Amino acid sequence: MGIKTVVDEEGVTISVIGSFDVSAYEEFKENCQKYLTDSNKFVIDLERATYMDSSALGMLLLLREKTRGDKSRVRLINVGDNVLNILEIAQFNQLFVIESKEPA
Repeated sequence: MGIKTVVDEEGVTISVIGSFDVSAYEEFKENCQKYLTDSNKFVIDLERATYMDSSALGMLLLLREKTRGDKSRVRLINVGDNVLNILEIAQFNQLFVIESKEPA
């Protein structure tokens, strides 16, 4: 499991590698807080995420809260089928812009 963060003129991209679970909490939270401004946009790249649990859903909700619920400021991209299923069951498609992973 790992978190990789890249900051550029487009905003902050946080890539999740492996399981997105409670073990990622501190690192994810620190990266979000470090780069949180009134206008920064966050892209959460889940291309290499293999699993997501309820703590990851909570982390995404906290980020949404910190960005004042502005749907344009947090995007989930490259979401694979397993993770997409979890997000859809939790109805996160109503809270976030979610872009599925392109089929190989």
